[in-house]
Amino acid sequence: MHELHDNSGYINLTDKSSPEAIKEQLQMSKKNFKKAIGTLYKQRQIEIKTDGIYLV
Repeated sequence: MHELHDNSGYINLTDKSSPEAIKEQLQMSKKNFKKAIGTLYKQRQIEIKTDGIYLV
């Protein structure tokens, strides 16, 4: 969530991103990333698009 706020509400990662890209940008595993974005998506705090994740 901090990463989204720090980057004007956008990160260029999706659930299809490589584990290496996720680790490099967010310092977390792909499993934890998917769990986190799933929770935020269910809470309607983010929008997942083909080019990245946007803060709602």
